[in-house]
Amino acid sequence: MSRRGDVARRLQLTSSLYRHGGWRARHHHGLVSSVFVDLHFGSWYAGPACYPAHCWTPHWSSWVAWSWWDQCHTIYDPRPIFCRPYRYSACRPWRVWAYPAWVSLPMVSSGTWVDVPAQAVDEGLDLQLLAVRFVDPGHPEQKLGPRYRVWFRNNSKKKVRKDFDVVLLASNSRDPSAQHSQAGVEVDKIDAGQIQAVDIRLPYSANTLARDTEDRAVPFSYLHVIVDADRDVKESFEENNGVVLARGDVLPIDPVAFSTNVTTSEPGSVITLAGEGLGPEPGEVIVYVNKLELQAEIQGWYDLGIQVRLPRLPLASETQAEIVIVRGDGAVTNPIPLKLVPAKNLILPPPAPAK
Repeated sequence: MSRRGDVARRLQLTSSLYRHGGWRARHHHGLVSSVFVDLHFGSWYAGPACYPAHCWTPHWSSWVAWSWWDQCHTIYDPRPIFCRPYRYSACRPWRVWAYPAWVSLPMVSSGTWVDVPAQAVDEGLDLQLLAVRFVDPGHPEQKLGPRYRVWFRNNSKKKVRKDFDVVLLASNSRDPSAQHSQAGVEVDKIDAGQIQAVDIRLPYSANTLARDTEDRAVPFSYLHVIVDADRDVKESFEENNGVVLARGDVLPIDPVAFSTNVTTSEPGSVITLAGEGLGPEPGEVIVYVNKLELQAEIQGWYDLGIQVRLPRLPLASETQAEIVIVRGDGAVTNPIPLKLVPAKNLILPPPAPAK
């Protein structure tokens, strides 16, 4: 299921979370270190409605920066191939035009890309928006806005060779406006029948567009998603190119673990794991070793990474372990291997000579 994607939606984990009392009453809550509060601060959270609107965010530090790989312009992409979006350059600013009456996205309000029948296109071209998912909220200390992943498909029988833009707009209104906080990418081609996914990060201003009852800046209310935003492709049907969603209706992506910062470690040491879709606050971190299922102590947590202290256990030799992250709603990452080695023997200094 994980390789096809959209597992949390197909398992209805969000509905289950609501039925059991919501995020604060979540069952998947592991061991949290006593230093956790000192390393985090409270901030508004521009995520789905199933998550808290205000949550703990880790201060920007070396382990947070290491997990924040998408800010590093490297060739290597650490994500598993089944959840890796296409990478494109930023597009030009959107030129406002009146939306048509958008058709609903498949399955749920923010759509899905799994098992969606292709619309028949006998002649011409047709691009279809399939889904949008929340990836991470950005970071206040770095002035980074929220990131979303957008899936779209070429329903046509031939490749779309003309460049077209995929754009996100953040606003407090359902009406189109060039004044909304916006970001987008320019897609250079898409094969016949192909589904592509792209990541788009909104400006930090999106996190401060609205005001609460106490006149404090809070995130935007509505997310506008438009495929072929400047109508560069002549399509036979344009009503399936966009959607306007309440921000809270956008579901989170499935959690995925990328890697640890070390491949070998001692029991009781502190390590960092990078990933995505891990949720805003601690779930569980489980270490499988020698047929045992042990909990790691959580020192840091946010959507793109965690920092944990490994369980303390005596080892006589090197042992292979696996680490699994469980999000608060019960969604589970792929296992990450880690080699555990015995702690170094303590060598006592010789006693001082008697006087």
